[in-house]
Amino acid sequence: MKLLKFFVATIFALALIACGGKPTVPESAKSEGYGTTHEGKPAEGRNELPAD
Repeated sequence: MKLLKFFVATIFALALIACGGKPTVPESAKSEGYGTTHEGKPAEGRNELPAD
């Protein structure tokens, strides 16, 4: 049982380290490249930005 707790704690610690502790979001909705695909094309369907 102690070994299981050790492994769970280790996995949890590694997950926290991998995530960096803070969310990665764009600085603002108007930042360059926001709302585009990884190829730079405008997003389509449910992923497109709402019209202003």
